[in-house]
Amino acid sequence: MSPSPYIERYGNLLKQETLQTLDEQIMPNTFVLEAPEPFPGFYDYYSDHPIDTKPLYLYFVLKQLYTVEQVTRATQNIRKYFQSEFNAAAGVVNIYNKEFHVIRVRHLNDYNLIPELQACYMDEGIEFRKKPGGKPAGPAVIRIKKFFILEEKHPGVYFDVTEKDHGYFTIPKYLTWKYFEDITKKIKYNWEKPMFDAAIGHFHVNFGIQDMIRIYNPKMDLEYLMEVRKMYMERINK
Repeated sequence: MSPSPYIERYGNLLKQETLQTLDEQIMPNTFVLEAPEPFPGFYDYYSDHPIDTKPLYLYFVLKQLYTVEQVTRATQNIRKYFQSEFNAAAGVVNIYNKEFHVIRVRHLNDYNLIPELQACYMDEGIEFRKKPGGKPAGPAVIRIKKFFILEEKHPGVYFDVTEKDHGYFTIPKYLTWKYFEDITKKIKYNWEKPMFDAAIGHFHVNFGIQDMIRIYNPKMDLEYLMEVRKMYMERINK
């Protein structure tokens, strides 16, 4: 059997999204956050038919911290019998200085499937947090702990095999969130090509950590990604 041309990695992504509380089509006495526009301005994200209403990014808020192993095992078991495809990853949401442990859910075909999926996780021993008073909403910083399947297109430059139009490039050092935000704003201010969304993160590789930046653009190719990379590298290496 020939080796796979793809690279598998475990790592983290740190990004900012505007979240809102989901009130309907969830299990009673649970707390679910939603990112209705995870990539602002990219209205065709997820579907060639933007008028289709289906959940994009959902965050099931947990009663307590569960390990990546616990979330992964529960998800693996649920996939054996759940009626629809979905993708799930453990994470942490920080909104207005309040931290919530979450399961981030993507690629769910219908809002009506949310309570059923929640029930499956409960059967696997995962407990959910009750909705707090009010309706938490606003900008949130989110850390996702996830697995990546990558195809290397250039040394240190990758395209995601499972997530359409997501690209990554490694960077030579760790950047704080504030510094990353600052240089991203400066790059976008001077960027004359179609806009992109950026997140920062790292891969675990060779018993260490490799820092990287994730770029999203619905029409991205290698040339585009390399140009974005060049802009970041010029600022990071100053």
